[in-house]
Amino acid sequence: MGDRASRTRARSVVFLNRFYWPDIAATGQMLTDLAEGLAALNWDVTVITSNTSYDASRGSAALPWRERRNGVQIVRTPCTRFGRGALLGRFVDYATYLGGAAAMLAAGKRPSVIVAMSDPPMLAALAWLMGKVRRARSVYWVQDLFPDLLARLQLLSDETPLYRGLRAFASFVHRRCDLVVALGPTMVDALIAAGAPPERTTYVHNWADADAVVPMSADENAFLAEHGLRGKFVVLYSGNAGRAHTFDAVLDAARALRDDDNVVFVFVGGGPRTAELKRAVARDGLQNVRFFPYVDRARLGEVLSAATVSLVTENPAVEGLLVPSKTYGILASGRPIVLLGPAGSDVARVVRDTESGVVLPPESGRALTEWLIAAKRDPSLIDRLGRNARLAAEQTFNKRSSIAQWAALMETTSPRSGALNMVRQQASAP
Repeated sequence: MGDRASRTRARSVVFLNRFYWPDIAATGQMLTDLAEGLAALNWDVTVITSNTSYDASRGSAALPWRERRNGVQIVRTPCTRFGRGALLGRFVDYATYLGGAAAMLAAGKRPSVIVAMSDPPMLAALAWLMGKVRRARSVYWVQDLFPDLLARLQLLSDETPLYRGLRAFASFVHRRCDLVVALGPTMVDALIAAGAPPERTTYVHNWADADAVVPMSADENAFLAEHGLRGKFVVLYSGNAGRAHTFDAVLDAARALRDDDNVVFVFVGGGPRTAELKRAVARDGLQNVRFFPYVDRARLGEVLSAATVSLVTENPAVEGLLVPSKTYGILASGRPIVLLGPAGSDVARVVRDTESGVVLPPESGRALTEWLIAAKRDPSLIDRLGRNARLAAEQTFNKRSSIAQWAALMETTSPRSGALNMVRQQASAP
């Protein structure tokens, strides 16, 4: 009995993140895939999440405080719901989640691994602290790098004592976590520069479910039919329109192509910059731009396949600090990626290495316009890039491979062992 209990604890993990199924947040969707994938590999998996919703406009469904789904024990802790509109309210939301998660960790059974994502920021500090208390290994799964992101977006001056204090604390936590997992090699470099130990820092790419998101023809696409988009050249931006994204070039291209009735720019989702985009479109009277709200994950493949080409945008200031997860869904949908962002970013590497799209200067509406016109005239280019994208999703950036890499990392007695090198090799394989 003792040996069985020991083996069970050796394969037990608690994940921490404010969002989880059925929420539409990208981090919640990634975590759902990983948690359920590990459960299918006979891991004892618990997720400590909140009772809030990423998209406040959708409200929060009345979900049970505890439930088991697809082998995963889900524990929801009470949390305030001020949302992302005000800084103070967001801070209170963070604090209430952290307090509730700490209580759940203290009261629950002792795991072998505690994995913290980065919502709320500094959540890894709780994983490290409770890892010490519960004698569990701590892992920081970095989705965006805090507080560096605040400084790069000019939301917090890097000359203030607050920023210096936060960065010192972040570096302290990075050094003490047993493992730091980034989303790509450029992010690894940024984390090491921020204090993460090189020997304990690696990356595992995010992924798409290539079985759920598949290329779909225009004739069978209900989203296109519902919104009168069949036969159009659809330039799609799907997901969060946040402060780390740039849209000047997209708006410039929409203005330049406003007289082409066949080209439509479609935004599906929301985020802090959505209202700004809608105001610009209304101000300029752009009839070729349309907005739709977030869709449930079950319809994501349909929406992504509605594109002729899909946009990913990234503010050059945040290079290495995040990786837009929409990239992998686009690959799975078999549509070309048009990246408006820095040439050295992790997404740019993916696009170039897989020959699945084009990387354009983020501020150049002219470059985007010219590329779209050329692509519209050359359907074979769209087909070739789309086939390459789908192949990359199936062979490299698929859910099965990434979950296997995660399992290999966490099954080691210590992240300092040779398994870390093995996962690095797997992650960097073409």
